[in-house]
Amino acid sequence: MATDKLYRLKPLDARIPKWNVDTLIERDCPFCRDVNGPLLIRPDQLPIAFCHTCGCWYVARIPSDLDLSKMYDDYFNSHRPSDLSEKAAAMMFAVAHKTAQLDWQLQTLSKILGGLKNKRLVEVGCGLCRFLIMARAEGADVVGCDLSPDACTFAREHLDIVVHQQMLASCSSCIGKADVVVMRDLIEHPAQPLVDIEAAYTMLKRGGCLLIHTPNGGEAGNSLETAIAWVGFRVDLEHLQYLSPHVVNWISQKLDMRIERLVASGFPGLQGIDRLPDMRTFRQAGSLKRIVKRIPSVYTTVRILRAMRTELDGSYQDPRLGSYHLFAVLRKV
Repeated sequence: MATDKLYRLKPLDARIPKWNVDTLIERDCPFCRDVNGPLLIRPDQLPIAFCHTCGCWYVARIPSDLDLSKMYDDYFNSHRPSDLSEKAAAMMFAVAHKTAQLDWQLQTLSKILGGLKNKRLVEVGCGLCRFLIMARAEGADVVGCDLSPDACTFAREHLDIVVHQQMLASCSSCIGKADVVVMRDLIEHPAQPLVDIEAAYTMLKRGGCLLIHTPNGGEAGNSLETAIAWVGFRVDLEHLQYLSPHVVNWISQKLDMRIERLVASGFPGLQGIDRLPDMRTFRQAGSLKRIVKRIPSVYTTVRILRAMRTELDGSYQDPRLGSYHLFAVLRKV
């Protein structure tokens, strides 16, 4: 595949994976399998193609399984520095019910299903289980799967949540049937996304729902000119495909699922993305937050002042607005 003359995007995200370009694997559209030539090169040297059949933008030459595995083994240190302590887990438990009531995605799902109490909810790529903690606070029976060993250890040792260190297709038989399968910030990652979507469909009970939350590749349009302008190809460079509303419709038709919700919302998180994560700074900030949260009156005052500041300077962005992400709920009929 010749890439010398392709348009090369300028770096924006400082977290640029060091892929072994000598072991890249060519692939067709990961959904409909059509063959498409690449149009541009991401800052991590991977070529991006557009499928005119299903509307998917995707990486046309992907890293080897070994390279991908190495990246996810260290994901919560190199890409998403996080507090994985018992105190962090305790804070998650303390605010779970309140955050569940405020989470519009969870509440939309609850409304579609007539409540989450006693519903079997499985999250694929559950990360640190924040969504599962909220769903459990709403009465759901939760289980997860994730490739990160750190995330699985955190869930097992501090959250009392069963998390399988596998992709869904490999552990679905252990989990059994489900009322809901959740894929938040997940389907853009796997080399074979359709395998996991089909596994979710198989394990869903009749009337069950699949929730997908992912960057909206529809914002990149269908040409080189519109793609160059979209920031999504310059950030989060572990992503291997970018779904659009057309792709969601294609999936629903292929699996004979009914679309209950399909909306675009939100904004890209670009603050500080041009700098590499600093774990030392992160830990110091985390310690300060925990100290402040132990003093309710101070914490409340800080939140009020922050809300006033963002209201005055215009920096607040309601996540229900914007169009950077796709939120879709598909029901098995």
